[in-house]
Amino acid sequence: MRLAKDSHRYRYVIALHRGDKIVKSLTEFCQEKKIKQGFFIGIGAVDFAELAHYSVENKKYSSKKFEIPLEMVSLTGNVVKEKDKDLIIHAHGVFGKDNFETVSGHLVEARISGVGEIIFFPTQTKLEKSYDDETGLKIIHKQ
Repeated sequence: MRLAKDSHRYRYVIALHRGDKIVKSLTEFCQEKKIKQGFFIGIGAVDFAELAHYSVENKKYSSKKFEIPLEMVSLTGNVVKEKDKDLIIHAHGVFGKDNFETVSGHLVEARISGVGEIIFFPTQTKLEKSYDDETGLKIIHKQ
């Protein structure tokens, strides 16, 4: 992972390389930089992705693994600390197959096959996640 900081705009450019795992790399980046909240966007290519879909009705995730070359058409997400716990990386992705069909969903993890380019925007607004009984999800609330 390579890192460049644009201090004038308070953002980081994170370059992930072949074999890097996206969620793991973002977690390590935030821990190293002592970042507790922020938002990110990205593009690139992966050779493995595990995507999930959440059913509000059942309050459960289902997931599927893709072990094929995929274009990372769009990656978006946020990083927020759960109260008195670890950071939560919440990412969604759209990935393109070689036949130009896409697969998408909540990103559990993905492994970079060529390069991953992520722009990370830390925020000074103090945010936390807590469990919401109605949806069964950990959701952001402003402190």
